[in-house]
Amino acid sequence: MINKLYAIYQTVGSVVHNKGLSRHESLIINRLRIGHTRLTHSYLLSGDDQPTCSTCGHPLTIRHILLDCVDLQDVRRRHFSVTCLRDLFETVDSRIVIDFITARQHSYAKRCISHDRFCLTV
Repeated sequence: MINKLYAIYQTVGSVVHNKGLSRHESLIINRLRIGHTRLTHSYLLSGDDQPTCSTCGHPLTIRHILLDCVDLQDVRRRHFSVTCLRDLFETVDSRIVIDFITARQHSYAKRCISHDRFCLTV
């Protein structure tokens, strides 16, 4: 059976953790890897509709935020240029991914951060 985690990690225990990240930052990276965050999954517990991107109307997913959202294209280019989540988590340093998520230049990232300490973490 192929699941979201398998798309990133095909072998259990194959992850090399970045020792330079805080526990909180490691938690963020792990949740981004499996695609489960408060921002993208809270609707499942609340009974609300799945959130959509305020720019393009696509379902709000980690893939959309990290790779596909047109509104984030400029800030994304400053941090990395990959086309799939596996490449992002295998080739891009975790610190760069954290920097992308917390980029203050972008109002979308600001809204995420101000929502609940860090909306992508839970």
